[in-house]
Amino acid sequence: MSAPPSLLLQLYRGLEALYQTETGVDPESLVIRRPAHHGPREQLLMREADDGDLEVALVFDTQMLARFEDGDADEALADDNLGVAIPVVEGLSHLMYLAEAARRGRPVSGLELETQAEVDKLGLCLLHRWPDSRDHFDRLVDRLYYRFELHPMSPSLARRYDTANRLALGFSRRLRPHVETRRLPALRRALRQFWGASMQDKRTLAQTEAA
Repeated sequence: MSAPPSLLLQLYRGLEALYQTETGVDPESLVIRRPAHHGPREQLLMREADDGDLEVALVFDTQMLARFEDGDADEALADDNLGVAIPVVEGLSHLMYLAEAARRGRPVSGLELETQAEVDKLGLCLLHRWPDSRDHFDRLVDRLYYRFELHPMSPSLARRYDTANRLALGFSRRLRPHVETRRLPALRRALRQFWGASMQDKRTLAQTEAA
């Protein structure tokens, strides 16, 4: 009997199912475990190989990833564990969005990757708590978009994160009615619309003047 898929793979396949795509990527094969406190807790590395192919690695803080993997999805995405789960979800979101962009042959910006990851972490948390998501919505929005801490980074990267955060917060207001009325198909359609949108259209959907 084969072993069940890892939690990392479960979440990645969950994102693929939500957005109705199959990237053909095994995230576990791309993971590099970085010693604790030796850099960002999550980082997507890319380079163009000599043959022109795009090489990608997903780097995680080893202690953080071990804590994330020490349990099931219910434990990992519980409110008390979001500090550990969020960087992992962001990394998986970056990886899947980049893989899909590469498959379609279209460029993608760092801001676009970060903005989508900000939306994906709320979307996964809402779907995981369904049908009780309306009881958690305000607390999740507060936790994800107001009470967060940026680790040391360059001013330009900090501005990118801040812009992505504000865009995702704006888009969360579009999700609220679907959550409050427990319209799961509508919630999924809204998330898919944002995922498939260009960066300019994401700004429009967020209804914000973020720069």
